[in-house]
Amino acid sequence: MSKSIASSLLVLLEIALLVASGCVELTSQRISWFYDAPKDELRILIHYDGIHDSGDDEFDEGAEQLREFVKNGDVMFRDWIGHIEMADLREQLQDPNTEPLEKDWVRLITSIKTELVGYYREPDGRIGAAQLVTITEAKAFVRKLNGLISREILEEEINKDDPMARTQERMHAAARNRHQWLTLDGHSIRCTLPVHPDEWLRARGKFLADRVKDIVKAGEEAVDDEMIAIIPALSSVPVSYIESADQVTFVLGRAKTPSTLRMKIRDEYEPSLEKVVVETVKVDLDKALAEMLLDKDAKPSALLSAVRSFGPPEEQVRALMAAAQNGDDKQKKAAIERLGSWAKRWNRDHGVPKAPKMRDKLEDYIAAWKKWYGQMRQYPIF
Repeated sequence: MSKSIASSLLVLLEIALLVASGCVELTSQRISWFYDAPKDELRILIHYDGIHDSGDDEFDEGAEQLREFVKNGDVMFRDWIGHIEMADLREQLQDPNTEPLEKDWVRLITSIKTELVGYYREPDGRIGAAQLVTITEAKAFVRKLNGLISREILEEEINKDDPMARTQERMHAAARNRHQWLTLDGHSIRCTLPVHPDEWLRARGKFLADRVKDIVKAGEEAVDDEMIAIIPALSSVPVSYIESADQVTFVLGRAKTPSTLRMKIRDEYEPSLEKVVVETVKVDLDKALAEMLLDKDAKPSALLSAVRSFGPPEEQVRALMAAAQNGDDKQKKAAIERLGSWAKRWNRDHGVPKAPKMRDKLEDYIAAWKKWYGQMRQYPIF
């Protein structure tokens, strides 16, 4: 695919992700999504795992960046380079020099609602935080998004000498006819692109050949980290590819069940921002989640309900493990029993990885669950 086409399709990220130097880093990120059809709401649950600074933070900038992030309801994809700064975007709306098309992008992005769910500690001691992003009137949001993508494509001139020139022509024609580039199909997200079949086959073949050459040329010790990271990330969610005579469609997720995209970013971690995370996020997610799971009469908040209903399954296990280890005698007993019943349901309905059986000693049982938790954090390549 040509550079111009790729840039058009990624325009949302290009405009929204304000590339600035930052000190906040993550060890990994998990993104789960759920489309509530009756309410026409798309809910996106983001887990920021292993929050820390880069190690070059001599002036405590990471702590201040984190406070501003929470205060302004910002969103981050991967590291700070993927930081969507809501306050800056709102300023752009008021700036008379902002171009109309860019202002429409900003207006769409700032229409989303962000809420902090809570902070948590993983079994290895690393701290993280969860955030819920809600898009109301999701169908209208997607229609506006498609319209903006079409406008971006039409602003680019067709390069007759480009190897994908005829595909560009088809994309321009589709843009003029209000083509739906992105659609929601249940909980899945579909991206449909009009293409010239021969140009597409050539572009696809070249892309695959180049990736193989890169890996062979680099060798095992020098393969690019981004190249390696994309493999487990794409493996963590269902991905479909459909090709017809004049278009290709990529499908992310399953229509009938929510999905979680898992991205490993780095192994390095240090606890410099743990105090700031606790102070700014305030809510202990593990404690709140365990209380909800152990009280059958509990009326959970919408935020906790999101974690339980479509968040990563290991979230419930982590909360129950914490209660089994640190709660009072009544909580410990209830948490152990709940882990046992949870394991039976998991092994019946999923079974990959297999949840552990009960152990005589609590420390052995918790150790088995920690192993399962570690496997889920690398799912499905563990």
